[in-house]
Formats: sequence, structure tokens, C-alpha cells
Amino acid sequence: MGKPLKRVMEDVLIIQLNDVPVTTHIGVPETERATPQTLLISLSFAIADPPSFARDSTLPDTIDYAALIAFLQAEIPARGPWVLVESVAESIIEYALSLSARVAWADVQVKKPSVLGSAGMTSVSLRRSANPARRRLGLSVTEAQA
Repeated sequence: MGKPLKRVMEDVLIIQLNDVPVTTHIGVPETERATPQTLLISLSFAIADPPSFARDSTLPDTIDYAALIAFLQAEIPARGPWVLVESVAESIIEYALSLSARVAWADVQVKKPSVLGSAGMTSVSLRRSANPARRRLGLSVTEAQA
């Protein structure tokens, strides 16, 4: 019998932005895309081997939140109109992984007001590893009640 695998836990900094409003044209039918809708976008990042922030650290040690929010609120609408929420999530995750070589993985959730006539919201979540050799794509779609 072989030796048991030993897992080494590395330090990771988790950064989150929650429910950033982004107004864009989105929807499967053309009639739905004709009217702008507000999406709520949340992001989580794992920053591998973070420095100690007790000392003077610099912006390259972390994520520039202002640049990220500017991307969400300016670039996502500019790249539209969108048909699928999944396409918005994919565009955001690609950008998120490009922000820093320290990003180990990123997770994005895009919430969209329900088009099903209920008081709920539909959401899509996508998590992707920065390392293509270890990449596991997770995509889930949920219908949550508000």
C-alpha cells in the first residue's frame, strides 16, 4: 500500500465584492433585451501566498477594486447586448483571472431579476482556477426567491 498523500495548506487571502449593480441589455428574446436590466454581480478571489498587510503593502499585492468595479459597470454594458447570463459570467471570470498572477481562483455570481414572473431572481455562479492544469469548471444556475 502506498504512502498517504500529504496536503499542504497554503496561506490564501479571500477578497469579495458583493452585489455590484450593472445595468445592461440582456435576455433571450429580443423584446427582453430592448429594455436595460440591472444585474447584481458578486466576485470572490483567492490570492495565493499573500504578503502580511500589517506592513506597508502596495496595490500590486492585492486587487484594485476601483478598476474591477469600473470594468463591471462600463465594459459589461459596452460588450452587450447579452443573450445569456452565463456569457456575462464567462466574460467577468476571464477578466478576474487576468488581474494578478497571484489570483489562484475566482468565483463570480451574476443575479438577474426573474423573467418567470415571480418575485425571485435567477443566478449563475462560475468558479475557475487560474491554473489550467488544475482547472475545474463549476457552473450552477439557481432560482432564488427574493
